[in-house]
Amino acid sequence: MNTINDFFGSIYKWMAVGVAISGVMAFVTMNSPLAVIYTNQWYFYGVVAIELILVLGIQFAIKRISPGQAFMLYLVYAALNGITIAGLLSIYLAQSVVTVVAVFAAAVVMFASLALYGYRTTKDYSGWGSFLFAGVIGIIVASLINIFFKNDIFSIVISAIALLVFAALTVYDNQFYKNLHSQIKDSPEELSRYATLGALHMYINFIVMFQSLLQLVGFARD
Repeated sequence: MNTINDFFGSIYKWMAVGVAISGVMAFVTMNSPLAVIYTNQWYFYGVVAIELILVLGIQFAIKRISPGQAFMLYLVYAALNGITIAGLLSIYLAQSVVTVVAVFAAAVVMFASLALYGYRTTKDYSGWGSFLFAGVIGIIVASLINIFFKNDIFSIVISAIALLVFAALTVYDNQFYKNLHSQIKDSPEELSRYATLGALHMYINFIVMFQSLLQLVGFARD
């Protein structure tokens, strides 16, 4: 994994594995008693809370845990996230399978284009970090507030902002990991550890973009 191509190959390989695991878990959830998780808000938000703990745990403990531990936590997160997105998918799949597939394909193309741009661009986006972090926090807070108000217009605004923020994060993260590789390329353990963290970041960026596009298309159809 010493070369940058190997490093990014690992990041995107494990990202794809995470997306696949989420897809399988979403399907299993929609067709099993696990569906109670997205029909009961206490169960649902309990699982979401565990997901947030896992993400923060991997993020802040990445230098203290082994690459294997980081990878297992990432897989658990992807599985749990598949369970929580099952509710959203079930709504839109019931309306139109074609629309869901088309939106997923659009998200793939959008993500891949932004990722390639972030990897290849010579423009420095390192200054975006604090701004994008604030944007993510704002989206989380706004989403929590809207749990109580359930305002459709507010939901549209949140989805649109989330799409823009995580699109920008895709550019930022690809450039960040490209620069990071040059600093850790002589440490196989660090490369393995950060390949998992990179996969987590890319996975989150893609899933949020997909969900946001799906919700925006859904609102437009209504």
